[in-house]
Amino acid sequence: MKMTIKEITEAMTSSHDGYAELVADSVSFSLSRPLTHEEHDQIYNIIECAISEAVKTLQTSEPEADQLLTLEQFSDLADYLYRCGQFCGPGGIQGQDFQSLIVIDEPTEEPEGRKIFIRDGYPIAVYDFDTGYTVLRT
Repeated sequence: MKMTIKEITEAMTSSHDGYAELVADSVSFSLSRPLTHEEHDQIYNIIECAISEAVKTLQTSEPEADQLLTLEQFSDLADYLYRCGQFCGPGGIQGQDFQSLIVIDEPTEEPEGRKIFIRDGYPIAVYDFDTGYTVLRT
């Protein structure tokens, strides 16, 4: 199942209280003293405004941002990565690099389809189940 902007905005809104407490704890630690009730309220209000603005921005973003790639678009992008990338085998992307990547699964019924990896909005690698990674190098 693909994660959408709606799930992200709902999670941002529902986790507001916990996040505000984490920020208050961090500020309290930095100041080396407990925060007053007024300071807690100020932190809560600032975070509430920031989350509301972020949610509003995400909700008004272009609907194309949530659309899946077609098989043809996916194949074109994978072909680009094959042409311009370097085959690296099964060790093409190291463990710590996975945390910052977005994965796009090939839109097929194939259980072990190809995967394209995105970093900072740009494709950086394609993965084939049986062979490994082809990675763009800078």
